[in-house]
Amino acid sequence: MGIKSTYNIDRQTAIAVIVSKINNCTNEQLANILEEFDESYFRNYIVYDKLQEEADEYRTISNFSEF
Repeated sequence: MGIKSTYNIDRQTAIAVIVSKINNCTNEQLANILEEFDESYFRNYIVYDKLQEEADEYRTISNFSEF
């Protein structure tokens, strides 16, 4: 038996909670969230405060449409 308790939450409240917390996430937390999306099946992410200039352009996502 684990130490966590399970809570029920409706979709709209869950989205509101996530949106309210997202700006305070660390870069590692943001990378972990991105990995949960279907598009990320074969992807890992490193989130930077600012993209490195020497980054491999093929594996760089700099806008929403590239995701």
